[in-house]
Amino acid sequence: MGANRGIFAASKHSRYCQAQLDYPVSTESANDFVKAIIKYVRENRIDLVLPMTDWTMGPLTESRADFRDLCRLAVPPDEALRIAGDKHETVRLAQAEGISIPGTWLIASKSDLARVPELAFPVVVKDRFSVRWVGDKAVFGSVSYAYSREDLESKVAKRLAAAGDVLVQEFVSGRGVGFSCFVAEGEVYSPFQWQRIREVDPRGSASSARKSIPLDAAVAAASSALITRIGFEGIAMVEYKQTSEGSVPILMEINGRPWGSIALPVASGIDYPRYLIDWYLKGTLPPKASSYREGITCRRAVGELIHLANVRAGKPAGWPEAYPSFWATLLRLSVPWYPGMHYDELSFSDPRPGVAEIRNWFRARMARK
Repeated sequence: MGANRGIFAASKHSRYCQAQLDYPVSTESANDFVKAIIKYVRENRIDLVLPMTDWTMGPLTESRADFRDLCRLAVPPDEALRIAGDKHETVRLAQAEGISIPGTWLIASKSDLARVPELAFPVVVKDRFSVRWVGDKAVFGSVSYAYSREDLESKVAKRLAAAGDVLVQEFVSGRGVGFSCFVAEGEVYSPFQWQRIREVDPRGSASSARKSIPLDAAVAAASSALITRIGFEGIAMVEYKQTSEGSVPILMEINGRPWGSIALPVASGIDYPRYLIDWYLKGTLPPKASSYREGITCRRAVGELIHLANVRAGKPAGWPEAYPSFWATLLRLSVPWYPGMHYDELSFSDPRPGVAEIRNWFRARMARK
């Protein structure tokens, strides 16, 4: 298991982690990071490298030729990864496939804001890429909300200075829905679907709790068409927002790498990490059809704690939607377990990663006070 030098990494505490690598921070020097990985692979006869984040997958993909005679590299084809990582290109292709999208405008200069119609505020100011590279260093993307025209102009100006262009997107409220699958040679295997129960930031972010739900045929067909059209291979997740029960899901983005809530399909019976490893090392494919347990819930303990802290801080000024009640949220989160509940990072068979992560969260929180 590898991680940035000096960063806390819960997986290092796992009983299954037999070796560790602290590598140079990829976002500070992509070249030094790649050199460290190649050196470790060569010295330890590694068979397969699986990057987990956008800021490790990018540099390794750019250097895939350097790994050709050393080991397998679990990265999708270059063009597919480029499109999946480009939120503007994703929206454009989705629209061509007839998939519902939020109103989206690419802003490359302040004058481009004139093309954005009058929208109900807030609107979303979102970087085109989760991370982009300028020379050897990374510029991280961001997502924020603008509550007035003046606020929009200010936030856009900041992102233009930092990243060169930015997306302005219509705000979509509702519950997050995810569709995931394994893709090889233009075929979709082991599709899976879930919906978010709570998000770390109640306004919208990664989930702190989610549950498996039955496959929606329309979501599965649209997602499969989009993923295969870009030539993707490997495991991917397509994210939507659903404004109300039974409404047409609206596309948010594609995750072309292992995603943060991948513990849920595993707990439900679809082991995407194992499928990926077996495909790269043995050439075997997973089951074509889905067979997973519905109604399984997965929570991330630290994510739930951050969610509660955000709720306790109160509804942000200008936020137009309903906001969770602190006491109702506390009551829900106080239930430690019920049938069908699992945790992303806590288990009786391997408790140390979860305990270490919770302890680290409290330590960091106390240090800020």
